[in-house]
Amino acid sequence: MGPSDLEIRSVKTADERRAFVEFQWTVYKDDKNWVPPLKSDTKKMLKGKGNPLSQNGEYAFFMVYKDKKPVGRVMVAIDEELNRVRGFKQGFFSMFECIDDENAAKALLDAAKTWLEEKGMERMIGPLSPCNGDDRKGFVIMGNDGPPVLLNAYTKHYYPKLVEKYGFEKNDDHYAYIFDPKDFDISKHAKAVEYAKRKGGFRVDKLNVKDIENEARDIHRILQNSVPEEWDYLVTPSLDAVISEFKDLLPFYDGHYCYIARKGDIPIGFMVALPDYNQVLRHMNGKILPLGWAKYLYYKRKIKGARGIVQMVDRNYQNLGVNYAMYFEVYKDWLKTKLDYFEASCIDETNLPSRLGIERAGGKHYRTYRTYKLDFKKKHDLQQSS
Repeated sequence: MGPSDLEIRSVKTADERRAFVEFQWTVYKDDKNWVPPLKSDTKKMLKGKGNPLSQNGEYAFFMVYKDKKPVGRVMVAIDEELNRVRGFKQGFFSMFECIDDENAAKALLDAAKTWLEEKGMERMIGPLSPCNGDDRKGFVIMGNDGPPVLLNAYTKHYYPKLVEKYGFEKNDDHYAYIFDPKDFDISKHAKAVEYAKRKGGFRVDKLNVKDIENEARDIHRILQNSVPEEWDYLVTPSLDAVISEFKDLLPFYDGHYCYIARKGDIPIGFMVALPDYNQVLRHMNGKILPLGWAKYLYYKRKIKGARGIVQMVDRNYQNLGVNYAMYFEVYKDWLKTKLDYFEASCIDETNLPSRLGIERAGGKHYRTYRTYKLDFKKKHDLQQSS
């Protein structure tokens, strides 16, 4: 396939939005590990409904066609709040899907790069979350031999090759850890956790859903004191955003796996985990109707896994074993719910306190997600010299 055979289109019409959504079913056809997303959710995003990005900056969607058939898609966006706080001129790409063809990938990435350059941006990173969160971030570079856990990415093995060929370099890696409850020695960990809590003077409380706004305020305070400066891809969300996010997650909360650590009245750490609803979605083929709800209710009862979506500890209390103690509370929940596995993800490779705490609690690194960066000036200079 040569460059002249390809056509790039900006996604605008209803038919183009439908093609953008359904293209994943072409790429992952017959892939038993892929979990189809709900088509209705993606369509709402394409229309700008329920999409946090619409509040943070401009974004666009592109598709590349060969003989009038789609062969690739990409989303490109600007997080203006991140750029304002960090002093960046940066955009990002997301929702990248493509056949294994360098020319098709180049056409997509050229469209994204041109769109960003026209808006004064100087670099691009990705793939990041399409909703400005921590979901579906990165390409899987290790552990792509099984289905993804709730809200995590699942990508083709050749995607890193396509973006590296274009000129992207590694930005950062994020790790996923797996816990097998059968490997956990509760008596051994109970003594260590009680010693850590007694020495550090902290306790671990279960999330109080009846007072979610005050719980969200405590979590917002922890976030303000825990996000490292070197994490230049992240800005602490506003209190309103944290409250909104927790209210959105409540329908999926089953009373387990969510905790806040406190030292007296001071919140010092939190963990949010949810049942692995991917075990339900994989049976629904992206549709709620006509039988989606029946399948949802049936398979919801059969969920045997959970994902720790985020855990943070105030930087002033990271040497007390707080995350270790929170994982111990999660383990006690395992005994009640009889899980087969628990995944903790995605942990920044530079976040040694979290990684060590997870490994100490029995987590095994089994999957890695990588994001990439492209400096536009550097790419231009390389093109001029070649």
